[in-house]
Amino acid sequence: MSTPVFTCIVLSHNKPDHVVEALASLVGQTFQDWEGIVFDSGVLTDKGFFQQQPVCVDPRIRLVRSWETEELRQTRTIASWCFNECFRKNLVRGSYVTYLCDDDILYPGALAAFHRYVQHHPGTMAMYGSIDMTVINARGQRLLLRESAAREIKGRCCRGGPLDGEVDYLQLCHHLDVIKAFPDDEYWPECRDAVRHADGIFLEQIGSRFPIIPVFAKIGENRKVPQSLNDGGERLQILEAMCHRAEKIRRLRRLLPGVNSFLDRSGLTGMVRKIVRRWAA
Repeated sequence: MSTPVFTCIVLSHNKPDHVVEALASLVGQTFQDWEGIVFDSGVLTDKGFFQQQPVCVDPRIRLVRSWETEELRQTRTIASWCFNECFRKNLVRGSYVTYLCDDDILYPGALAAFHRYVQHHPGTMAMYGSIDMTVINARGQRLLLRESAAREIKGRCCRGGPLDGEVDYLQLCHHLDVIKAFPDDEYWPECRDAVRHADGIFLEQIGSRFPIIPVFAKIGENRKVPQSLNDGGERLQILEAMCHRAEKIRRLRRLLPGVNSFLDRSGLTGMVRKIVRRWAA
């Protein structure tokens, strides 16, 4: 089998409307040397859902039915387990790895931006781009919560900035060889206690070994949809309200440039990021 530049691991857990959008965003990439591993929980696969989707005709997409059990779902951070299994079973063929969940999307130039960077900086092991963090409410409206921007080198190994709570899984692109630096084959943390910030722990582990370099491009959208939230309505309402407040602050920033420096000096910007992270996890 040929070796693509990128492997995108796509997790699918019974969000039929949204997973089609996620896969369409992958197929729509302007850089085309990639493979997609759709790691499905089994709910949609067993219904023959993917065979009915035109987007899945693309030969670069491989459908893998998960072998997860109910016990695993109750005792593990199942998204971490799925990602890990793709590595443990040697399913990943690409040189670089990106991640996508079924409620999120990539922007068309995402893979092109990462490829352009490694072409100019050979040997790059890990990098991250900027994303929009949004809420899709029950009426289908898209509300912008905030931008998670790639601005600085991250990682303890180079005295860079923190990752847990600051960088989202969707922003990450790393070389496949990065996982060889881990001491065992639990790359993403599977402990149930880590469920709310498993991506941050994984990123910190990479950042303790390799610098994670900013790529100055917006590469995707981390979306919270009603099906994303375990307790549904209440958290969705809170996130909607936060989006409306965030929009008011953005308008104020545009009207009064001095507000930007005040918010940064006061630490309110960082505090808001932490609150958003807590409720969106």
